[in-house]
Amino acid sequence: MFNTTLNSRRVVSGNAPGVVNAMSMIEGHHRFLVSNTGDTTDATVQHYVQNTQGVLSNNRHFIAHSQMEYQPNGDGTTEGQALHIIGYAYAYLATQKPEYLEAARWHWDAYLQYFYAGQPIPETPSRWIANWIVNSKEPVLSNWPVDPVSPTHSGFKGVPFTFTNGFTLIPHGAPHWGEYLDKATFAFDGVLAWEAINASVQGFKPDGSADWDNAGAQYDVDWIIAHTGQKINWDGDVLSEGHPVEMRGSVQLKNTALNGSYKFNYATRQPVEHGGYLIPRNAVQHNRPLHVPLLGSVNQMGNAADGEEWFADACYLMWKITGETSYKKALDSCLFTAHEYTQIDSVDKFFRQSIEATTPFTDGISYDFVYPSTVEVTYGRDASGYITIDCDEPGSVSLEQQSVWFRVTKDSLIRTAYGGLDSNGGPLAAKIEITISEDKSEGSGIKYACTPPKSVSGAVVTHDIPLSQFTRMEKDDGSEYIMADLRAVSNSNDIVSVENYEPVIFAGRAGTVVSSFFPDDSGWYSIGHYLLEGEKAPMHSITYRADGYFNLRFADDNGWRWWWMLPPTAGAFVTLAILPGDATLSGYQPDAEGRPDPEAPVYSEIEEFSILMDSSDTNLTFEYYCINDLPPAFAEDDGYTLKYRLTVSGGDPFLALLGDCTVTGYRDDSLAYTPGLIPFSNIYEEGSTQIGAWHGMPYPGYQYPFIYCLEPVQYSRHLGNMIDFLYDSQQWYFTRFGELGPGASAYIWNRWDNYKYGAPDTFTMYHWGDGTAWSGYQPRAFQGACRAWQELVEQGHAVPVKLKTYVENWIGWLADFQSQHNGVLPTDFPMTSVPQPLPDDFTGHMTGLWLAGSCMAAMAGCQHPKLDELIEACVTELQNNYVVTPVPGQPMNGSWSPAVRLGTDNGMFFGFWAGEIMRGLSMYILLKELGPGASIFSRQPLA
Repeated sequence: MFNTTLNSRRVVSGNAPGVVNAMSMIEGHHRFLVSNTGDTTDATVQHYVQNTQGVLSNNRHFIAHSQMEYQPNGDGTTEGQALHIIGYAYAYLATQKPEYLEAARWHWDAYLQYFYAGQPIPETPSRWIANWIVNSKEPVLSNWPVDPVSPTHSGFKGVPFTFTNGFTLIPHGAPHWGEYLDKATFAFDGVLAWEAINASVQGFKPDGSADWDNAGAQYDVDWIIAHTGQKINWDGDVLSEGHPVEMRGSVQLKNTALNGSYKFNYATRQPVEHGGYLIPRNAVQHNRPLHVPLLGSVNQMGNAADGEEWFADACYLMWKITGETSYKKALDSCLFTAHEYTQIDSVDKFFRQSIEATTPFTDGISYDFVYPSTVEVTYGRDASGYITIDCDEPGSVSLEQQSVWFRVTKDSLIRTAYGGLDSNGGPLAAKIEITISEDKSEGSGIKYACTPPKSVSGAVVTHDIPLSQFTRMEKDDGSEYIMADLRAVSNSNDIVSVENYEPVIFAGRAGTVVSSFFPDDSGWYSIGHYLLEGEKAPMHSITYRADGYFNLRFADDNGWRWWWMLPPTAGAFVTLAILPGDATLSGYQPDAEGRPDPEAPVYSEIEEFSILMDSSDTNLTFEYYCINDLPPAFAEDDGYTLKYRLTVSGGDPFLALLGDCTVTGYRDDSLAYTPGLIPFSNIYEEGSTQIGAWHGMPYPGYQYPFIYCLEPVQYSRHLGNMIDFLYDSQQWYFTRFGELGPGASAYIWNRWDNYKYGAPDTFTMYHWGDGTAWSGYQPRAFQGACRAWQELVEQGHAVPVKLKTYVENWIGWLADFQSQHNGVLPTDFPMTSVPQPLPDDFTGHMTGLWLAGSCMAAMAGCQHPKLDELIEACVTELQNNYVVTPVPGQPMNGSWSPAVRLGTDNGMFFGFWAGEIMRGLSMYILLKELGPGASIFSRQPLA
């Protein structure tokens, strides 16, 4: 343990005691890491921090065998690996020791080889997917059975077992393999909403198909006896050990009154000789809901957002140090990938093509309607992931989405992909309806509609229709616009009427028209208003196209028959006013006897009107688009899509296919603090180029403004939004708790995947509704802001005032906290109260973050009067907890540990602490030796 007091902002040489001690701790920790490098064959016996291929483990110590108890023992993460590279890069900048640079290179090379699974660095900036976790220790059996296409869907799902008082013993041997039970979730009655052991459960319809409107019954596991002989409960607590083989596979549900046969979800650790899979060392994997390999394409992989941001910083540091182009190319693609995360709405869909999903209702809140009510519809997915809609009789099916909200302009495109035919090979018609609101307020919005071309084959066709072609469905008074509809048309058999999609009605407007072919003038033809609620409507105008003369005819309120001439339109649609003064009294008046001829028609609303040929011509065509008011098209530059509805109709039973229904060309600022805010999750999908729909709630601790600081002009909006988010989270905390420094744990977006976590557009201390947020995110938010301040100064760019204020508020609060509590820095940030000191809770990575951030702020020119005090407190805490045991050769010497465990070789060390602490100590050396305002890259030669 070191006890030297450190107190100066800058020293002239590296011989000052504080600098010497910091260098000594870095060197001691490097030796600890080197001596703890090795390949485990049994993680209960050998304990290493990093393997001989350069991959860092999340834990040196052994954790657990069973997935029921805890996450896999051999996790290596992009988080820890990126921080490891950063820590060594800073150590090299601070000391110029070549072995530190070589260590940084080694770990960087390992990151590329294993976390990217051997993908080359893109030659031009593009999406480059790493996997956030690999198996960093010995080859280990995966959970089983493995789904090679959808790894998160692995495991046994829906296997029927008989339960007695909530208990069952899964049979041993094929096909159930209960003796190898590793994890179980629940029994259920119903159908899984998606194919995973932790999926939600839906009910059944009477015909046995899934009932997407009602939940099924779910019975959670209380405890199991795993293949290890351990009795483990739902929370991962080991209740007892040493249970014999014949009891392994035992399952007790929390519902002890459950009797009978129920479906059950579980997974085994299956030996290779029984078909199991051994995950190789350093292979990409998933660890939730099961521990499984990724056997498909790179789209099964996905990085943690914070790990992606930090690896970008690692690439930047290595490029600045060495000047080598490989680091710069990697940096550019990392930034491309991280920036892609911020395009939140790019992954949203009203309905989506997906080989992963089983339900058509994947995103937001969606549901269906059918007409007539007797129609039975069966939904499914085909091999390409298209939604299948099997309708058993003539009718229409409407799918509606009400909570995927794009911010749009008139130039945004509504994308609808559909296809299919009826049972006789006839076409299917579709109608798209969009409700657009100015402000997302509930109950607001104006309905617009458009009709895409009919589907004339079983192939899915994508229609991208500008919102400027969508027209209002209702007037301000709530009455409907009267649009062409084949259902409103009646005619004699010799007249052929069809409903067609017309791509150009007027410039910039497409829509549905009813086209009617008149062979001669002998037939009859009428358009009625019986589809309207009142079954009547005024008659002011008609928008039509005709290649000859036609008459529009109806009887007025007094029974007199009148007609108006509809002249030919020279191939264009025209709107003709139907004015009483233009009417001609018909020659045939069956009820005119004894009455004088009227001068003009008298009418207000009519039930129907007729269209007749006016001449002896033959083979003429009449088409109409609307009656009375021409509906205005959407022409705004702002609005939100509150609802999307697609209605597909067939004249016979039909099978429709539905692909991606979404918006392109939307605005990128639909959510608070966007564009720029990094979301929680970025999930890719096998067979798709899109990022998955679910993003979760954003954390301040995930924000790393550095990713915008290299091009702050181009990304000024992004940088400003991320800084505003951090600043506002801090002000919220101050309002809530009265202390100005820490920030909220998360934010609840006004977005469908956040609604269950609390009130939209609010900050919260909780994660995922009522979950306790990890305290480590607080110092990460602080250090991320300090890193941005330092880099903006390094680049010669202006530093936003809110960024400085945010950092300085933190510094003042941290300095006061440690001075009031005898030098103890905060490690616990409760959800409902302010932090209190925990003297025995030294958390090395948090101290490393406080130190690194404080030194970066100082290097950037921060003049807070308590900054030096805070820096020295951080270094002192690291010194006081630096492990130097009295045991020669003790493997934990040179580390920081929550539990050294003398007398064993199972001392605790978390791998990601290393990089955080080395960065902090190295920044301290750079600050002391170079002084505020200096570039951390100013020493030469650097390589």
